[in-house]
Amino acid sequence: MIISSSTKSGVRTTGRPLLIFITYTGIGDLLMALPLLGRLRSYFRALPLIPRPYGELAQLLLQDDLLDDYLLTDEDLVFSRHPLGHLRICRTLSRFRPDAVIIYGKLMMAWAAQLGLAGAARVLYCHPEGRAPLAGRNVEVLPPTGNQVQDYLQFADSLGLPFTAPRVTLTDGLRGRLADASRSRIPWPSYVVVTPWSSDSSRDAPIAFFRECIDIIIQAGDLPVVVTGLAPHRNAAEELLDGLHRAQILNLVGATSLQQLVEILAGARFLLANDSGNLHMAGLVGTPVIGVFGPTAPEQRFHNLSGGFMIIRDSLSCAPCAHTPWYLRCPGTYRQCLVELKASAVRELLLTACRGAIGQVA
Repeated sequence: MIISSSTKSGVRTTGRPLLIFITYTGIGDLLMALPLLGRLRSYFRALPLIPRPYGELAQLLLQDDLLDDYLLTDEDLVFSRHPLGHLRICRTLSRFRPDAVIIYGKLMMAWAAQLGLAGAARVLYCHPEGRAPLAGRNVEVLPPTGNQVQDYLQFADSLGLPFTAPRVTLTDGLRGRLADASRSRIPWPSYVVVTPWSSDSSRDAPIAFFRECIDIIIQAGDLPVVVTGLAPHRNAAEELLDGLHRAQILNLVGATSLQQLVEILAGARFLLANDSGNLHMAGLVGTPVIGVFGPTAPEQRFHNLSGGFMIIRDSLSCAPCAHTPWYLRCPGTYRQCLVELKASAVRELLLTACRGAIGQVA
């Protein structure tokens, strides 16, 4: 079985029409879709297709009534790694006889839908750069808006659904339980999480920048730091921590499950990270963030930048370049928008966040 529902009763368990949602494979891409999925629920039984490694997060969203349900897949959703996987997914989805399928960004999935997705009444597609499959049966192409969340929401407009503003964060009760669970791993009542890596290294600021930021947070901000990341980041973590005051740092790189990471974020005073799913997970649990941006921009990736969202970026004329023909074709130093960032230039921003964090536990 390529795709399985989280419930044993099957995909069609209500009288509502069935809609299946497919987007990019990042955690942030899923969490950015919560406004859309919440709005769709007024009419559809809306099920996102989720890679199995994200099952813990999907279960949290289901538990807190942010999702109707979801579909898990063991297929690799990255086309270059498994070209036939897209076609096999579409053929399997055909068995569910969905009333509508939404595809975002995955051009080859749209092609596969033309070939292998039978029985869906409507297939809607949008790409952030305006790419589209050749005109064919059953695929309606929507233009990009310049913001991924707005791109998602226009699917609801096209389906004729009324505007709603659904809840997109976990309830206070669940957030509190998650934060409580983190206390068994974290030796401090107040701490900052720093995650210097993303799934796309072109978005990552240099290790030296994050090392200097950690030093400011510990020495001048008087807060300990928890460093998180995946197992492949372990060697880079040693480079990151070289020369820092280790007694005030907990290195959990490669040592947490996805659920444990959410718990740690729920208990944190703020998160410092590149543009990555970590920022979106922090938003899910209501933790303030400092996001480091280079070729991408928060205006492209977030629906609401008010309250608890601070931004670090170098305001160059060529940035942001993501989703443009000039992406990473830098006129000067390669990735100048990130490699020339200096922690000294954002010292006051970091200390402002630290003072706010300390105030939260006073």
